[in-house]
Amino acid sequence: MASWKFPERGYIPLGMRTLRGAVDVNRGLTRSRAANARVGGVTPRGAVLAGLCMLAVGLASCSSKSSSTPTSSGDSGAAPATSTPNSSGGAAPLPGVTATSITVGQVDDLSSPIPGLFKGAEDGTKAYFAYINSKGGVNGRKIHLDAQDSTFQGGQVATATASQTKSDFALVGGFSLLDQAEQPIIDLAHMPDVGISLNPGLVTDPNLYSPVPNPIGDYPLNFFKYFASKYPQAVKKVGIIWESATASTKANEDAVESGMKAAGWKIVYDHGVGPFDTNFLPDIISMRNKGVKLFFSTELPDNYAATLAKQFQQQNFRAINIEAAAYSAQLLKLAGSSANDMYIEQGYALYLGQDAKTVPAVALFDKWMKKVSSDPNFEIESVFGWTAAELFVQALAQAGNPPTRAGLMRALNKVNLFDAGGLIPPSDPAAGVPSGCFLLAQVQHGVIKRVAPTPPTGFYCGNAGLLKERDYKPIVRPSS
Repeated sequence: MASWKFPERGYIPLGMRTLRGAVDVNRGLTRSRAANARVGGVTPRGAVLAGLCMLAVGLASCSSKSSSTPTSSGDSGAAPATSTPNSSGGAAPLPGVTATSITVGQVDDLSSPIPGLFKGAEDGTKAYFAYINSKGGVNGRKIHLDAQDSTFQGGQVATATASQTKSDFALVGGFSLLDQAEQPIIDLAHMPDVGISLNPGLVTDPNLYSPVPNPIGDYPLNFFKYFASKYPQAVKKVGIIWESATASTKANEDAVESGMKAAGWKIVYDHGVGPFDTNFLPDIISMRNKGVKLFFSTELPDNYAATLAKQFQQQNFRAINIEAAAYSAQLLKLAGSSANDMYIEQGYALYLGQDAKTVPAVALFDKWMKKVSSDPNFEIESVFGWTAAELFVQALAQAGNPPTRAGLMRALNKVNLFDAGGLIPPSDPAAGVPSGCFLLAQVQHGVIKRVAPTPPTGFYCGNAGLLKERDYKPIVRPSS
C-alpha cells in the first residue's frame, strides 16, 4: 500500500483533473430550457452539472439535488456564522475587521441558472465558520460570511466582488461559472481569494489560493496507470462518452485522452454527446460491437451515470464501469441494482457518511453541515466551501493581530501542506501543486465502499506523475 510523503520542492506530483474554461459552458447549456422543465428524465440542475462536470473534469463529483431558491440570510443552529456584511467601521485596520469580528465575502451562482445550483458552497463555508465560532473564533474574532448571489451574470459577479473588496477582509469559498469576472477586480485590490476557480486564468492567479489546486496544463496519470496494471486486457478496449458542446470541452477531452493513451489505454469507442442527451442505448450497442471491455467517464453526474448503468443492465452489457463524477446521495436511489460493481474514482473522502467513523474530518463536516441547515447540501461544492474556509482560518491565525490582507497572503504563502484533516488529499496550496492521490470506491450490494488500492483511511498515492501540456504555467506569487 503506497503511503504519502510530500515530495521535494520543484517536483509536481499527480494532480486533480485540469479545469478548462467552465465559463464557456453556460452559454450553451443554461438558457430557458434549463430553467423551466425536466429534459428527457434529467433534472435541469443535472443538465447544467453535466456540462460543468464535463469541463471541470475530476474536480467535482456532482449531485443532481436541487434546493429551493436561496437568499443571503443568517445561519441556523448553534454558533452561527452570519451573512450580513460588517459595517462597524471605526478604526479597523482593514474593511471587514473589528475588534470582535471578521467578515469575508463570497459570490455564488444561487438563484440562476438553476435555483440552488451552488448553494452547497455557501453552506459548507458557513458550516466551518460556525464550527470555528463555537470555539471562540480566531484571535478573539468571530467570522461572518457576506454571501452574494451572482444571478448568473458576469456584471453582477464584478459588482458584488468590487463591493466586497471595500467591505470585506477577503474572499472565501465562492463558486460561480462566471468567476472570471472577479479576476481583474481582485488583482487591482490585491484581494486574497481562498477558493476553487473554474476559470483557467483565475486558477493560476497569484491572489487565488485553492485548497484543491488545479494547475492548468498537467494531466494526472496515476489512476490510468493503476487500472492498466489491474486490468491490462480491458484497457486495450476502452469506450468513453464526453461532452462536445464547446471548444473548451473538446480541448479538455483531448487532455483526458492524451493521459489515457500515455498510460497504455486504447480507446476503441469515442463519442461526444450534448448535455441534454440522455439515451445511451446507441452508444452501448456500438460499444458492444467494438468489443469494449472498460467504460470510463469523468463527465457524467449521478443522474446521467444512473441512466447509463440501467441501460448497461438492460442490455446485459458487462463492461467495467468507472465513473468519476457520480458520487452523491442520489446515485444509489437513482440507479438501484444497476449500480452494483460500478467503480467511483475521486479526490475526496467519502463525505456522505461512509467515512464518518474512520475519518474524523468527515464526521466533523457532516455534524456542522447539519447544524447550520435543516436540509444541508451534501455535495462537492459544500466540501469546496468547507475546505476553503479551513484553509483561510489556518492562515488567518498567522496573519497578525489585527490581521491584514498582506499578512494573510504571507501566511497562505507558507501553507505547503494541506489536507483539511483528511477530507481531501494532501496538496501544496502555496505553490498551487495538486495532490498525487486518489480514492477508489465501488458500489457493492447497494453500498459505496472503499476498495483497493485505497487504504481504510486516507488516499492511494502513486508516483506516476503528470503529463505536462504545452500551455502549462505555474503560479507565481509576489515576493513578500
